[in-house]
Amino acid sequence: MKTTLLSIFAIVIGFHLSHAQSQGKVYEIFNDAVVNTYGNAISAPFCGGLNSYQIQHADLNNDSKKDLILYDQNNKLLKTFLNTGTVGQVNYVYAPQFEKNFPIELSYNHYLILKDYNCDGIPDLFHNGNFGVTAYKGFYQNNELKFTFYKNVWARRITANDSINAYVQNNDIPSIEDADGDGDLDMLAFDVQGVYTVMHKNMRVEYGLPCDSLKMEIADKCWGKFFQTFNREVYTNSFCTPAFISNKKKRHSGNCILQLDIDGDGDLDLMGGNISFNDAQLLFNNGNNIINAQDTNYNITGHKLYMPSWPAPFHCDIDNDGDNDLLFTSHNDDMSSANYNTVAWYKNTGSAGFPNYVYAHDSLLVTEMIDVGSYSYPTFFDFDKDGKKDLFVGTEGYLDNATGILTSKIAFYKNTSTIGNTSFQLITHDFLNLSTQNHQGIFPTFGDITGDGIDDLIFGGVKGNIALYKNTASSNLVQPVFVKITDSLPNLKSGEYSTPVVVDFNQDGKNDLFVGSKVGKIAYFEDTSSTSTTKLALKTTAVGNIKAGSVGQFFGYSAPFIGKIDNTDSTVLLIGNVDGNIERYDSFINNYTLFNRLDSNYSFIQASNRAVPAVADIDGDGKYEMVIGNKMGGLYYCKQVKTINPNTVHSVEYNQNTIAIFPNPCSEQLQIVFKEEVLNKMALLNLYDMMGRKIASNKIQTTSNYTYSLGTISKGIYFLEIEIENQKVIKKILKN
Repeated sequence: MKTTLLSIFAIVIGFHLSHAQSQGKVYEIFNDAVVNTYGNAISAPFCGGLNSYQIQHADLNNDSKKDLILYDQNNKLLKTFLNTGTVGQVNYVYAPQFEKNFPIELSYNHYLILKDYNCDGIPDLFHNGNFGVTAYKGFYQNNELKFTFYKNVWARRITANDSINAYVQNNDIPSIEDADGDGDLDMLAFDVQGVYTVMHKNMRVEYGLPCDSLKMEIADKCWGKFFQTFNREVYTNSFCTPAFISNKKKRHSGNCILQLDIDGDGDLDLMGGNISFNDAQLLFNNGNNIINAQDTNYNITGHKLYMPSWPAPFHCDIDNDGDNDLLFTSHNDDMSSANYNTVAWYKNTGSAGFPNYVYAHDSLLVTEMIDVGSYSYPTFFDFDKDGKKDLFVGTEGYLDNATGILTSKIAFYKNTSTIGNTSFQLITHDFLNLSTQNHQGIFPTFGDITGDGIDDLIFGGVKGNIALYKNTASSNLVQPVFVKITDSLPNLKSGEYSTPVVVDFNQDGKNDLFVGSKVGKIAYFEDTSSTSTTKLALKTTAVGNIKAGSVGQFFGYSAPFIGKIDNTDSTVLLIGNVDGNIERYDSFINNYTLFNRLDSNYSFIQASNRAVPAVADIDGDGKYEMVIGNKMGGLYYCKQVKTINPNTVHSVEYNQNTIAIFPNPCSEQLQIVFKEEVLNKMALLNLYDMMGRKIASNKIQTTSNYTYSLGTISKGIYFLEIEIENQKVIKKILKN
């Protein structure tokens, strides 16, 4: 009996202390969902997409296989993949558990290079720290690669007999290699003006220092005896003096370089990509560290690279055949940069000593993940009427690298899940062939807005329009037949980047529209029709006084989802925002003025910029799953890991005295007395049992004395939640 009373007391206290309460970590990111494309399960379906990553190879789990590390300096992201490929095979499985082992400082720096500087066979880490180059020592702990700070790297100036930081221009990628073949790592980088390359020579061997040492000197301020201007070609045979280039245009910063022996003659040549061009430049070393030949449009004798914009070169054995391949990615990340064909692969068909790089394709890795270019917009809808909600993913566009044209589509993935096991099958990358319609962004949702009770396809776009594809099927029980009605419904523009969702907001039996936008607010369009023809009219451009995103963000990019998200069976509002967070709001039905934000970072999930949530019980196990779109065009997959007690999720309460109940205890009927301040309002009544399960729910118009029937429910203790205008009162009831 004591336990029962304590439990009751805890629940009642929970109701009273639940003002604007976060639910904590309800969802966690998982990677166990299966996605099949063209008959094969892809290896990294929900890694979030791929745009402007730097590529590094290192053994993450100490199994003697080099795994994949992708660092995105534009969006401050790092992603790790385990190598599961065999000889000649490219296969990497997303393994985010290793990401936490990398220095947090990477969030603020411009490059990541993994090389072994201390001769222990374990990759160490270099990045652009506070002084230009920061080194971390790598080590294994529980068979996981981790790092500890070693030093900020300085270099002695021989002529001045002092030391300065080993300089790397912001946003550049230097080359860190054993340039002189003496067994230690040197560094080559462009100078502050982006004109000359400066060689920082490691003097560890020369000074007889231990392997665990970095002792840099500036050995050559004009390595290669060349300088670059704004042209593709460089000027060779340079005297490397300021007077020599005094009448030349100087290069600005923006260089990503790589040293490699591309012609098998035993010296290191220089491959470079820079901010001014979409191709790469190859400079040949004559054997004396002098550049005497160049390929200004690599590969001029084979397949010419084209990687918008600002290619960055990388050198690793991506296909496990024992020799390094040549890879290029885009160092920039904007709407004119590569966003789908993002990794160009020149396969080494020769050997390690005598390489022969042959172009394979420019879609390496991206075919192993869900990726729709840039800015993904997921939504769920049971298209084939098998009782499972399928996945549809819209996009702002896939970039054609050759033409620079963005093409917007919807990808359709059929839900093939079984209970407890999420899986999808790609049906098409271009649902309804929407790519032919030249839409500027397709941000889809489904619902009936034509008033016939049958769900339509509605989508927003970059320009703020709302397009309608009417479902002409006979009912919602058969597969839809979508027919284009208009690219832009009249009088429905609410701002750029319109993201619609269908909801009967005013509870009149007719569907309305919420529309997110670039500014971060939510517009509300109400169905004001009096006939069967839907007429949507703008009621407010800022329903609920919502402004998505953090205070410092001018544009919020609000992306709303309305529906059930957990076991409480409540319909809630989630909003993805520009920061990559998901905001959660309390019950919002028929409340124009103020929505209470319960979570500014729901479940502590941090997606990439421009988060877009969609929630459904994908696998039919009674718990919910969430997918989140983002800037990179991919998806994150989350599962509900916490069961919510509905008695603890409420945000705001009325004073208990505003509502009275009698008699209590009662038998079959309960009288509810609403005081003057809550009279003539819509109220939602939810009845919960002692386990927090909702057993009854109905909406009423408040009166001075309302009769509430307990019907045939069993004797016991219950809790009646009365919600009016986003404020709640909880009453404990004893039925005898």
